[in-house]
Amino acid sequence: MRVTELMKEGLQIARKHRSLWLFGFFVGLAAANQGGSGGGGGAPVGAPETGGDPGLAVLLLVVVLVILLVAGVVMYFIGEGALIEGVSRVRGGEKLSVREGVRHGWAHAGAIFKITLMYYAASIASFLVLAAPALLALRLESTVAAAVLAIPAVIVAVPWLVTLYVWRAFALRIAVLENRSALDAISKARLFLHGRLGEGLRALVAAFLGMLLIALVGALLLVPIALLLVFALEPAIGPLAFLVVAVVLLPAVVVVVSVLGTYQSSVWTLGYLAQVAR
Repeated sequence: MRVTELMKEGLQIARKHRSLWLFGFFVGLAAANQGGSGGGGGAPVGAPETGGDPGLAVLLLVVVLVILLVAGVVMYFIGEGALIEGVSRVRGGEKLSVREGVRHGWAHAGAIFKITLMYYAASIASFLVLAAPALLALRLESTVAAAVLAIPAVIVAVPWLVTLYVWRAFALRIAVLENRSALDAISKARLFLHGRLGEGLRALVAAFLGMLLIALVGALLLVPIALLLVFALEPAIGPLAFLVVAVVLLPAVVVVVSVLGTYQSSVWTLGYLAQVAR
């Protein structure tokens, strides 16, 4: 499939099939490399102490944040499997309910986790091996030698890391759609990639361009609304206007992230299915 065809069909699936948005939200968070941060204000100077144990409150907050983080990571692996199965069913004229998606995603979450773990381990190991000569030169305080050694490392690293990424994307779909173990899926993905790396690169380009388009459209719609609300509310409630606007726009942001994740997974699954059908 051409890049434009992948983008068009992926955008249609992401827009029409809202039952996939729950899973797309968690995949979208990971795809966009988003993270949350929080903070709390202490009592003002001179304010009376409440008598509570602040250490206990901090501990409870940490526990809650850890639970949410673990739940989010688990939902990401479930979401990956559910989206792959969901897009495959959509291509066949069927639908995937949220309950079926959770059940199907959970059944393949272990394989997806193992494939992802091996992908990151291979990426980190590759980076360390390729960067070792330049880092050694820096250690010996030879900046020129480090720069010279870094050039071939980058030339080798970029195509190799891209290949690893495409390899993982196809291995995930083989694991889910063919019900294979992690190692079996990785082995078959290696054979599947032979002669098909160009198709994988097209899917990569389509995924990137489509995600960029979704993010830009979301920003163009939400940023002006946010600014108008802040200017309208700020005279009345001051700095709290930013918090109010964030809460009001939160559902819209969730929708954008959900569409983004659904689209990203759809493009790769569509690209894989198109190759299998040949």
